[in-house]
Amino acid sequence: MTIIRAITLRNIMIILCILMLLPLGQKALGIKNKLQDVQEAEKLYAAGELIAAENRYRQAAANHAISYKEEEISARLAELAPITSIRSSLSRLSLTLADQLTVKDFAGLMESYASLLSLKSKYMTPGGPYEAYYRQLSADSGLSDKMTAGFRLFKEEYLAGLAAGSSKGTDSGTDSDSTDSLKWSLLQIPADYYGGIAAKDKLLAASFKAHDTARLKALAAAGSFGPMLESALSMEEAYKNHSYTAPWLSKQVQESASIILNKDLDGGNTAAFAGHAARYRSYAASAGITSSKVLKLIDSSIARLLREGARHVRGGRYADAIRLYAELAPVQDTSGETAAATLAWNLAEPLRLLPGGEVQGSYSLTASVTDKYGAKVAVAGVDAGGKLVYAEMSGDGTVSTRTGEVIQGSGMLSTLSFDEALSAYSEVPVVVANSGETDGRSIFTGYTIRPEGISLLFSFTGSSYELMAEDGSIRVMNTDLADGVAGRTAIFRQVNGAYEFSELYQESAATYTPIDAAQLELHLNEKVMFSCEIIIDSAGRTVARANGRDLLLQGEVPLFTGPAAVSGQFGNEFGEVETEIGVQSVPVFMVDSAQSLSLMAP
Repeated sequence: MTIIRAITLRNIMIILCILMLLPLGQKALGIKNKLQDVQEAEKLYAAGELIAAENRYRQAAANHAISYKEEEISARLAELAPITSIRSSLSRLSLTLADQLTVKDFAGLMESYASLLSLKSKYMTPGGPYEAYYRQLSADSGLSDKMTAGFRLFKEEYLAGLAAGSSKGTDSGTDSDSTDSLKWSLLQIPADYYGGIAAKDKLLAASFKAHDTARLKALAAAGSFGPMLESALSMEEAYKNHSYTAPWLSKQVQESASIILNKDLDGGNTAAFAGHAARYRSYAASAGITSSKVLKLIDSSIARLLREGARHVRGGRYADAIRLYAELAPVQDTSGETAAATLAWNLAEPLRLLPGGEVQGSYSLTASVTDKYGAKVAVAGVDAGGKLVYAEMSGDGTVSTRTGEVIQGSGMLSTLSFDEALSAYSEVPVVVANSGETDGRSIFTGYTIRPEGISLLFSFTGSSYELMAEDGSIRVMNTDLADGVAGRTAIFRQVNGAYEFSELYQESAATYTPIDAAQLELHLNEKVMFSCEIIIDSAGRTVARANGRDLLLQGEVPLFTGPAAVSGQFGNEFGEVETEIGVQSVPVFMVDSAQSLSLMAP
């Protein structure tokens, strides 16, 4: 039989009837279920089992097979709306939490936990009308167990990550940042999931301490002193931002810093100690640390090193002292100690102030003074080329130098000295070079040292010389002048800033006061002497002309004319002489002796 022959009208009608009966059956079943749900819901409601009643009413409301007690169902569901809200909220949270745990979304988990807390605060009010319903619905949903499992998962993973970081003890950029983020996540996990606040604090403190101290120790062991301190500061700031205190950080820094600083000191590495100490002081200031064993170690060590520097200075080891002070400079202002050591060195070895003075043999002769002429130290020297070189150091440590010309007879110089008397009279330093000769005489060459340079003050030959403070003249004993005159005492006077030969000194003049002829009337009846030009007027009288005035000479009148030194007295008498403008009345000077000054210095 073929298919076509089998499909008869009768069979078609049977099939159509069956197809029509299926919806009717489903409709009948839906009606039955709705009637049962409503009846059961009413019983449950009457029995006070509101959670089960809400579930049946909600099923009946969703069944549209028949319209039956719809108003009553709606009223009951409106009355039981909080239970519906609790059930749906817990259901949504449970689904969301499952997804979050699948992808390990910790931030999402914390949001779900916040939502759960919000839901609890709304319906879990102690003694509230929905507390019991919430407890039952929450237990039925299994949400608390899922939440506990989720936090346990993240807690164990993060603690393991911190432990792994502790074993490495590294501080390498993003690795450090990622391990630190584990700490902040662990802090967010509620204490209930640790077994309480005390348990949480104990567990996290131990884990954080192990991780942090391992990192700091690793940096210290690698000699990374600065990075260690910076890492500690960074961790302290991060903990502060998360309202957490980590006392082990400061303790570990103290321990590691003490080890490193003591190692510097024991090894005599002052420069390394100073650098590390400066870094620690900066760290302490940033961390708000005002007192610690490391700060005390730094202060006591600096004081000891400064005392060591002072011992170097006292022992004449100036270079060692200055080097020590320079090494301490990063952590301690040693400018005062350095200046004092430099001054002591310059006082002990003034030659250092001269250009190239530190090179042995650079200067054949030297002379120095201290605390004179406005300088702490002044030194003069004759260099290899025979030039006079001068240097001085002021009170603030500034050094200035001046260089003069080649000294006359520099190859035969025997001494170099500062002339205190001439320096006081000239009000500037005067340096005298002495060149010895075979006849007992020396060539004395003096120089004035002024800010603008070195200039010649005098040059004469004799056995010795003496400054006459009353008039600033210089007496040169056993002088050697021209024309074969030798063994006499010569007088040199200053002309235009340099001394020139003036006259020969007469022994009888020892009781006579040198004056200017213009001041003759001020020395009435006194024994005086002065220089003048002796002339003969047209009447044959002997006249002394000095400083633009004429004097009539009487007594031991000299028989020569020209430059002379005369001594005698003025008795307030006047006489007449012939001058270019006629006869004039002039003072009469009674001559005791006269000395020609026509001889010239070589």
